Amino acid sequence: MSVLRSFFDGMCDAPNLVKDLEGGVERTSHDVVSHYIDDLDTNFPVTTEHLMMICDAFTTGDLTAQMIQQIAFAMMADDYLEWNNETSDGQRVAEVIGWWDSPEINYPITESTITKFRHYLCTGESQFTREDLAPDLSRKG
Repeated sequence: MSVLRSFFDGMCDAPNLVKDLEGGVERTSHDVVSHYIDDLDTNFPVTTEHLMMICDAFTTGDLTAQMIQQIAFAMMADDYLEWNNETSDGQRVAEVIGWWDSPEINYPITESTITKFRHYLCTGESQFTREDLAPDLSRKG
């Protein structure tokens, strides 16, 4: 997570973040996935601008959907990353991290949806439609 913090601080570029993510997720059986996370040792406030940096790294091809899901899981699990759910910024951060952590039950991370995630982070306005939902959800009525 310290590399992610460095990425957010502009001290590390996306390719170095990708190197840090390698080996961070391992399938240990057909239905078990293990995540290896280095927790931060000091509090770090996550903002919508930080998540927009992740969106931009996806758009440029540096990050994959699986990497964003991995980052979201790590962010939810890290005790030192924080966002204030009492603010609209913090609410958007929490919501998008939750969406990214479980794209199979929310919005898949694609070129189309990443633009909508970024817009939502920036403005608070959702542009998502029923068609953006994970395939199994969009068919339910």
